[in-house]
Amino acid sequence: GSGMDRLGAPLRNSPWVLGHEDLLIRIVLNGLKGDLLMPPMGTLDDRQLAGILTYIRRSWGHQAGVITPDTVARVRAASKDRRTPWTRSELSALARQ
Repeated sequence: GSGMDRLGAPLRNSPWVLGHEDLLIRIVLNGLKGDLLMPPMGTLDDRQLAGILTYIRRSWGHQAGVITPDTVARVRAASKDRRTPWTRSELSALARQ
């Protein structure tokens, strides 16, 4: 969960991991571009993504809530036309809505 320089951002205490679940789901479905590139994992099904995201939200001392397959399905449907990775500024703008 601590990340690796130039390879992976830390998951431990990450505001993306512990913040609003919809934003985390969007990152995993479509990827994130910035200092590091997080590739999309949208090929996984809703149950698989919910399990992975719940795991990281409840590991390393985290106590964030469970993400359900229904929540993943809702976000997937809302972002179905997205073809490019998200940027931090786009996600921050969504969080303010």
